[in-house]
Amino acid sequence: MCGGGIADDPPGRYVEPDRVSIPDRLPPEGGTMKHAGLVLFALLIAGCNEIPPSGPMHESTLIIVNVHWQSQGVADIPVVIVQTGDSVRTDTNGLAVFSVVPGHYVVRAYGINRGGPVVRSIDFDVDATRGEAAVVDIIDCLPCV
Repeated sequence: MCGGGIADDPPGRYVEPDRVSIPDRLPPEGGTMKHAGLVLFALLIAGCNEIPPSGPMHESTLIIVNVHWQSQGVADIPVVIVQTGDSVRTDTNGLAVFSVVPGHYVVRAYGINRGGPVVRSIDFDVDATRGEAAVVDIIDCLPCV
């Protein structure tokens, strides 16, 4: 045996240099490890340079509905954006906020007093433009029942 092995050792425990071929260098193309490295590098770069999506979600604007009597907000008024079907009730400050893409919308408020009997619903036309909040000011005459 070569390489300082002991004659009594079982075969396969030591590597005999004359039976193993070790290449001096990699092939010119770099072998499969180079390809695997390039693929991993490309995936890493693709993940790091992700461009945020641009679309309706990122071009949204706000429609703010303010229901009040004098300077007091009116809570619990149902408000709907007709085109989207989104519906909320005004909070304790009389506010309802919607996030929509720019465009023309109809805001419908229910149970608003306008002097005389309560009207079932009132519609308000709103143009929502990018970068600006559209405010709908609704006066709910509480003593007008």
